[in-house]
Amino acid sequence: MIYVSEEDRKRIALAKDAVRAFAGMVGWTPVPCTSTMPSVLAGFEYADCANTVMAHWQKKLSLTALIKAVAECRTDLFLVEPSHVSGKQASNYITLLLCRDGEVQIVTGLLLWLQEPGGPIHLVTNPDDGDEMRAFMVDRSGIRPLPTLPWATAEAERLGYWTARRHWQLSIGGHYA
Repeated sequence: MIYVSEEDRKRIALAKDAVRAFAGMVGWTPVPCTSTMPSVLAGFEYADCANTVMAHWQKKLSLTALIKAVAECRTDLFLVEPSHVSGKQASNYITLLLCRDGEVQIVTGLLLWLQEPGGPIHLVTNPDDGDEMRAFMVDRSGIRPLPTLPWATAEAERLGYWTARRHWQLSIGGHYA
């Protein structure tokens, strides 16, 4: 039996709110995953227009089972995991499971980048990880890799991370810090 603590319940609630806010930011209207999908996807939502499952962290979540489900459904999966929290807000970690040509690619440590509210949403690998940075554009039709990073200067990079983080927090129901 897996014990779910009060902090776990709070993290799950924050992750659900973050997923819903993200869906609204990119114009997705997710619906509950159907009973025809693998059982590991139960409790998550599906954005048909983007062929993407919107998932949130749960203590019992199995990455191996998610990979199998993504491969079986030939869909993408957007997963949000909030950091451990003590206050109302938490930082969110984003992972993508992308089904491309029958193979599942896992991209972890993604950050939101946004030039301006209402503009295209980008997911960019964390520059602090030391690996070559990758970027994805997310819009109503789904998640697509970009050939280049979405900014031209270091100042635009920094401002885009800040803008995206604040816009997402506001969409979740938080306040600008």
